[in-house]
Amino acid sequence: MEYIKKVAEKELWNAGKVELWDLSRCNTNEESRVECISQIASICYGKPPKDAKRLVERLWTESGGLPSSALEFIRLVNPDGSHSGITDSLRNWTKMPTLESIAWPIESDLRIHRANIATFRLTVPIFIARQVMRHRQFSYQERSLRFTKVGLDDAIWYIPPDASMDVHNLFAEAYEKEIVVYTKLLEAGVPREQARAVLGVGLSTELWMQGDVPAWKNYFKLRLEKHTQKEHRELAQAMLDLLEEHQPELWRKVRP
Repeated sequence: MEYIKKVAEKELWNAGKVELWDLSRCNTNEESRVECISQIASICYGKPPKDAKRLVERLWTESGGLPSSALEFIRLVNPDGSHSGITDSLRNWTKMPTLESIAWPIESDLRIHRANIATFRLTVPIFIARQVMRHRQFSYQERSLRFTKVGLDDAIWYIPPDASMDVHNLFAEAYEKEIVVYTKLLEAGVPREQARAVLGVGLSTELWMQGDVPAWKNYFKLRLEKHTQKEHRELAQAMLDLLEEHQPELWRKVRP
């Protein structure tokens, strides 16, 4: 990839992961927009697109002027280098313009952009992902079990790191039963979007998460608080640590 890149990552628990990504150049030209949007959208399908440009064109067409999650990740930057906030993201546009009609802003000072926006790719249990997505100021894109399937060999499940062997085995037994039933449903011809109903919230999911200063400031204030669930607090701390190391200008604005 030429325009977007993974900056750093941290591992959590037995199956969690936090990746910090740099998307500051994803709106510099049409090629960069295609790369960014296609990579964000491809998480739904669990694999890179065969034709990135065609995928992006389809997403624009299917949106029909309505909000589209993958397109939210191209944040507007004003000609003077200042950042347009969440109120100007694609999620909140009443009428979405087409690629042909939109007047894209000129490339801004990337240091300013990175001081106001951060993007993470998370691998977390579904029960944590649902807590994360209660924060509505962010843009999200998540892996879809309508388009992907899981099996015993590739499923990632959460088991408490400090669990005793007996407890560990109980978690593993429950998860294995879920996969067995899920697989039998698929073999019986049940569509993936229906068969996924038997999978529990301990299954890991993947999602993109992007926010600006107000969003991150509120998120860290709430999720580093002592009453937050331990796993979610550890996730938030890992993200804050990555920002401190790699985006210190933003970190100084959002730290509790």
